[in-house]
Amino acid sequence: MTTENQQRRCLIVERHDWETGGGQQQLQIPVEIAEQFFGSGHDRRDITVRVFMPPDSATPAFEKQISISVTYQNETRRVNGFVEVGSMPSCFIFFEETETQDAYDVWYVFDKAIVAARFDGWQQGRNSQYGRGRLAVIVPAPVRRDFTRIRF
Repeated sequence: MTTENQQRRCLIVERHDWETGGGQQQLQIPVEIAEQFFGSGHDRRDITVRVFMPPDSATPAFEKQISISVTYQNETRRVNGFVEVGSMPSCFIFFEETETQDAYDVWYVFDKAIVAARFDGWQQGRNSQYGRGRLAVIVPAPVRRDFTRIRF
């Protein structure tokens, strides 16, 4: 939630094909950027997501409660309870703050090259045995959801 003097933000985090957890439904977020966006990793945080499918639709396809985990030893926090993530191929997932506390508009974009080129300031998580560390960035909101070009 934002106050009158605060601008809303949007977290963009890369989902790899090799995500972990049951049915590959956990989305890992590098701890530094997760704490900047969701707050301290000492406690689990429950949030509401309004998921837009397709991303440029005017109304959310569904809404649900999920959680952001505590900080894990591998310096990540995880999105839990969002089983629909397990059916997504590699993409960028967007979590945009809304005017309601602990509620986020969520969508995804499969064209990772366009998303990566569109924004500056990416942070990269640690590499693992599976490959390159994931990319993540926090940008000012609102973010347009119709990604077809690098510049709008």
